[in-house]
Amino acid sequence: MIPVLRMFEVVVATAFYSGICYMIFEGTARQFTKMGIGTSMFPHQTPELMIISTIHSKPCKYSPGDHYNFMSIVNKQDYARLHSYKIIATSAVADPTLDNMWNKVGWLLKAYHEHPEIEWYLWIDSDTMIINPTFEMPLKKFKGKDLIIWGNETALLEGDGRNGMNSGVMLFRRTPWMEEFLTKVAALGRIPEPELGKVLKKGLTAPSYKYDSGLRDQNAITYVLKQAWEEHQPHVLLVNKQYCLNCYWRDLLREGDLRSDDTKVHFINHFSGCQLCTQQNKDGDYGVCEAEYKKSFEYANGVFTKLLKRMPPRDINHQKQLAGTPYCKANDRAKECRVAVTAVAAYKERRAEEMRAHLDSDSDLPTSRHMLASAA
Repeated sequence: MIPVLRMFEVVVATAFYSGICYMIFEGTARQFTKMGIGTSMFPHQTPELMIISTIHSKPCKYSPGDHYNFMSIVNKQDYARLHSYKIIATSAVADPTLDNMWNKVGWLLKAYHEHPEIEWYLWIDSDTMIINPTFEMPLKKFKGKDLIIWGNETALLEGDGRNGMNSGVMLFRRTPWMEEFLTKVAALGRIPEPELGKVLKKGLTAPSYKYDSGLRDQNAITYVLKQAWEEHQPHVLLVNKQYCLNCYWRDLLREGDLRSDDTKVHFINHFSGCQLCTQQNKDGDYGVCEAEYKKSFEYANGVFTKLLKRMPPRDINHQKQLAGTPYCKANDRAKECRVAVTAVAAYKERRAEEMRAHLDSDSDLPTSRHMLASAA
């Protein structure tokens, strides 16, 4: 009888403490949700958000740059997996009439036209690292807004192409306004320099801003917003206080801490001005920037590694994207590429076997042979 009672006591105690732990977890999760910190450990029923990020289509002049691009793609893909978002991570050019430096505009428009099931499109530059893996964009708070972006309204209306806004991280809602706005920006992107500069300088008139053609799409977006701000303002939310949507790496370096807490949320660390593909930056401290970039990746990767143990492995589309990066094409046996390359090879072999079986059983031999060739 005594062993039975003891067993009963153990069961009751276990249930009691499990309940306490559950309530603590749920309470903490609710508090995090109110703050906008880490809320999506479980998949959405539908992928309401798509992440888009591209890297250069040509190999970097600075050889480690290809690896840094690879790290950027892995970082975005892991975030997409964790939150069950769709992702486009590619080195392809979306619109041949828009060159590499305007590729983000081309891909946003392409995604808009080809993925009508998506409500939100999050563009993230390749020279960034998501450093708060559990943070989820508070989309419900953006009701009525079609563009969420870091910006300063005073500088924007002065026509400051550098400090008015930053196009490295942009969240668009799928609306007719999005398509119309990006179409105007794309039209500017098809004008070659120096003709483009002559057009944009008419609007980018801030006394403190000397026109920088290297800012390309950012100049154009600032120009389009400023020229018709009363029309665009109801659609745009300039984020600069609520949380760090698009942190500047030097600011975080000065703070000395990548972590988020009750008073600050660091979402994305942006290494703007740090040319990872060419080992250059205008301020002459490239080595510091490169070290901080790697530090940000390792910090986020440590969190992803723990969280993604509970998640299924990357699907074959993610593996194909990783295996297709310039870095992995040139370093297919590197440890960080080997899993993706092997998975893609195994997938192709399985597809080929399926097609061979189809070929043996199907009377339509020409069609079967074509399918077999396309799977190889």
